[in-house]
Amino acid sequence: MNKQQEEKEELIELFGIHFETYYHLPPCAARILGLLIMNARDKGMTFEELVDQGCASKSTISTNINLLLKLGKISYYTKTGDRKKYFLPSPPNERIQNHLKFIESEKNMLNRVKSYELTYPAEDKAHTAFVVNALNTYMNYLSKFESILTECMKEESLSKDEF
Repeated sequence: MNKQQEEKEELIELFGIHFETYYHLPPCAARILGLLIMNARDKGMTFEELVDQGCASKSTISTNINLLLKLGKISYYTKTGDRKKYFLPSPPNERIQNHLKFIESEKNMLNRVKSYELTYPAEDKAHTAFVVNALNTYMNYLSKFESILTECMKEESLSKDEF
């Protein structure tokens, strides 16, 4: 095995550990995502290529591809006259959009909790004040993060074809 291939495999493993740890993906899904990031520079990878390189059964690869598609971590394209799907990691603008959707959902939920706490305060008023203050702090964080992501989208003008 040459130096470039060794480095590539090490990076795939690092991606796998990262996605398992921070995105709570199953090990196989994390490895598939790492494989796609490191191998899909010019074109996507087919299901068969993922099975060959993924060291897992067809059903396991299929299940984890479906999970990654559902989570918006990967996408695919097809070619006219070719029945195969070519899988790619989702482009940055889609990943940022997914973060923005998460933030919006989180803010809506927190606003509901805050409204509940203010409408039905606990007997211990200090507890209610603590909860509302914590919610405000987290909402402030989410709003700033949302602003940064939105600004990045505007500044970079990321298109769907970029990665």
